[in-house]
Amino acid sequence: MTSEDLDLVYYCDQCSVARAAYLIKLLDGELSFCAHHYNKHKEALDKKAYEVIELNKTEEAAPILEKAE
Repeated sequence: MTSEDLDLVYYCDQCSVARAAYLIKLLDGELSFCAHHYNKHKEALDKKAYEVIELNKTEEAAPILEKAE
């Protein structure tokens, strides 16, 4: 997956309205699901998917520590 792939906007394949929160990689293609539909189908997806990518995830900045004097 490249940074260009992360810039794409994915919509849920189930409802087509909500923005996708997960990109599921399968041997024969990809699926995009909002959090609601991912959780609804998670058990079946866990059996078929070889990779699940959480989209729009932001990394928290590391806390700045004070220097010892």
